[in-house]
Amino acid sequence: MTDAKDAEILPDDHPLHHANDTGDAAVSRPDEHIPPVLIALPLNQRPVFPTMMLPLVIPSGRLSDAVRHAIAHMDGYVGFFLTKTPLDNGAAYKVDDLYAFGCAARVMKHQEVDGGNLQVFAQVVGRFRFERAEQTDPVVIVRGAAVRIQVDASNPQVRACAMAIVTSLKDLVQHNPVFSDEIKLVLSNFNNIDGPGRLADVAASLTTAKREELQAVLETVPILPRMEKVLVLLAKEAQLTQLKAKITHQIEEKVSENQRKFFLNEQLKAIKEELGVETDEKALDLKRFREVLNTKGPVLTDEVKRVMDEELRKLSLLDPASSEYGVVRARLEWLTDMPWGTYSDDNLDLAALRTGLDKDHFGLDDVKDRIVEFCAVRRLKADRGGGIIALVGPPGTGKTSVGQSIAKNLGRKFFRFSLGGMRDEAEIKGHRRTYIGALPGKLVQALRRSGTMNPVIMLDEIDKLSHGVQGDPASALLEVLDPEQNKDFLDHYLDVRVDLSQVLFVCTGNDLNTIPEPLRDRMEIIRLAGYVEVEKQAIAKDHLVPKQKAAHGLTSADIFFTKTALSTLIRDYAREAGVRHLEQLIATVCRKVATAKARTLDGATDQTAGKTLAEPFARRSIGPSDLTAYLGKPLMRDDELINHPEPGVVTGLAWTSMGGATLEVEAVCVAADKGGLTLSGQLGDVMKESAGLARSYLMSHGDEFGIPASWFEKHQIHLHVPAGATPKDGPSAGITMATALLSLALKRPTKRRLGMTGELTLTGRVYPIGGVREKLVAAKRSGLTRVLLPKANERDYDELPQLVRDGIEVTFVEHLDEVLRHSGLIAMDHPKTGKKPA
Repeated sequence: MTDAKDAEILPDDHPLHHANDTGDAAVSRPDEHIPPVLIALPLNQRPVFPTMMLPLVIPSGRLSDAVRHAIAHMDGYVGFFLTKTPLDNGAAYKVDDLYAFGCAARVMKHQEVDGGNLQVFAQVVGRFRFERAEQTDPVVIVRGAAVRIQVDASNPQVRACAMAIVTSLKDLVQHNPVFSDEIKLVLSNFNNIDGPGRLADVAASLTTAKREELQAVLETVPILPRMEKVLVLLAKEAQLTQLKAKITHQIEEKVSENQRKFFLNEQLKAIKEELGVETDEKALDLKRFREVLNTKGPVLTDEVKRVMDEELRKLSLLDPASSEYGVVRARLEWLTDMPWGTYSDDNLDLAALRTGLDKDHFGLDDVKDRIVEFCAVRRLKADRGGGIIALVGPPGTGKTSVGQSIAKNLGRKFFRFSLGGMRDEAEIKGHRRTYIGALPGKLVQALRRSGTMNPVIMLDEIDKLSHGVQGDPASALLEVLDPEQNKDFLDHYLDVRVDLSQVLFVCTGNDLNTIPEPLRDRMEIIRLAGYVEVEKQAIAKDHLVPKQKAAHGLTSADIFFTKTALSTLIRDYAREAGVRHLEQLIATVCRKVATAKARTLDGATDQTAGKTLAEPFARRSIGPSDLTAYLGKPLMRDDELINHPEPGVVTGLAWTSMGGATLEVEAVCVAADKGGLTLSGQLGDVMKESAGLARSYLMSHGDEFGIPASWFEKHQIHLHVPAGATPKDGPSAGITMATALLSLALKRPTKRRLGMTGELTLTGRVYPIGGVREKLVAAKRSGLTRVLLPKANERDYDELPQLVRDGIEVTFVEHLDEVLRHSGLIAMDHPKTGKKPA
């Protein structure tokens, strides 16, 4: 093996010289004898071609000694062979690393230089192909033969290819300054160059083709294929040089345009300074920012002052055309536009505040009382402190609108943004300024837009936060909604502390369970239950109807809703917990009346009334009988099962994020030869356990209720909870399922208009449940008149408003036998079951 570094050839530092006084090594020097044994020198970059003159520096070592031997005893002949893959400096090479086809060269001059290096000047005399290695250590010596071929220069195809090569070289010299001198030399001596083969080799050596492509030309001995390959390389070289010229021209044009703009801007700046018209943009920015800094200086914190001073110093040193100038300027814009030290005065008249809140919203006493308490504390402490309130309830219960009412009656600015679907924490804490399009977070934007440091900020749909690869917004809100931390809130964009302790945060959501526990712990929760019919009537009369009449261009002289019409609308068309759908229905009626009024202007036909309008438009008095014409048939009706109950069917009460709801638990016997229990209706694990628990209790106490203990072992029961597309879970349906199973076994229906809710234990005890208000409101909407509640929920019931309790007879139970008595399945004097043994 031989060190590749020892055979390093350095032609790049010297011009290439092409001999024009000798013939082609293949045909013009037949008398020159190339020995069959040569020292093999490796080439890393590109092969050499016959007639090339090579200045070489061979470092001291084994190869330099071998070349000295060749000069002394081999008439100066050596071989140059391209490596198959480029080798690292200092890497050893073997004969297998070399292409077998290379060139033989003869050392014409040599000179010893410092350090034992050998400087030689060699002329490539012809192609050479080795067949085997004679020696591999300390240097590679190969045995082969020179490659010769006779060329008929008078062949028309050969002459045509030669002329094509000359033409390509002429085109190339116009765009390639690297080899322009060499190309010109070849063209000037074209007639003196012996042989088309030499012309092809010279042309190939003047290109910047890849090493493999040049090796392919070297190995192609037949003249016509060789010249064709050279023409392909020249065509590629021409395309490359044209592309380079185009790019260079574009760059020069761009640089010239930028220089032109620069000189024009400098001239314009000098003219404006001379005339005293205005200064440049940078000076104006610095002046404006310093004026704001001086004006707001007394109310700024030391941190903000220091940051603004640093940014102003940096801005004064930057070129306005630089990208960093825009980043610094944008940050200063936000810092100077922030309402530092600006606060709005609260309306601390408690009576006027409560009056204003009552005027805007009916009910919602818990929310109103909390706001009045907030103002009372502010009045005693004489400050502008903030707070964190969370309003949780079904859709359409006025959570968002009450936030606007709070801000209006407090005298504060209001800003709302929705958190629904937010998955990037930068929306809360701001982007890093390194990003393109970076902005501060929504909270800083809220302060800037409101113009005060103590607005009312509503964080809507806080229960619908998401998270992704950009972070977790819920975690970012922990700092915002913590009274101990938000006084030093750090926005990533401003990178200064912002005091949020004076802000009144009002959060809204539908389902408290989807809010992370650490975040829920930081908020004061106020639950908003659904509205009962009385509340909906008042809201519709005082708020919804006037709002929709104004929105549709109607007045009280055009339309009037009777009280009975509103009651029918609420009872038969809009039984949901909120009033959003009710408002949509009122809007539908107003649209149809507005259409009828508009048609009278052209004397058209009133399609709603079905008659031709011979007289001017008359006021529409909307009664219960008119609702069908405007809205179609009622969407809601009293369930037949509530009025006429069947065995195995019992009405239960449930709570969802949309408010309270009634659900029918149905049980049927599907087989009388084997026991078992089938459940359906998308029941969760807890409800499935409640069903199995109810069946187990009745099996163990069946004889006490008048059914054999083996009845459940011989009957296959299917228990279903309707609305099968809606997932359901929770323990509060325990007593409802047990009552349905016993009603099926006894073949007796329960009492009419009876609902129940409560968790059942394995010993028959009834445990408390949640959502008492929502469930009672749902019972009233569905027309129930009697409800069974756990005894432990009596305290929750006593705290309910009277309008929720009116119209429903509530019975509190502690044991399942009380449930069965009050539902009418067993006699009221039936002995108590499940007694503990003495």
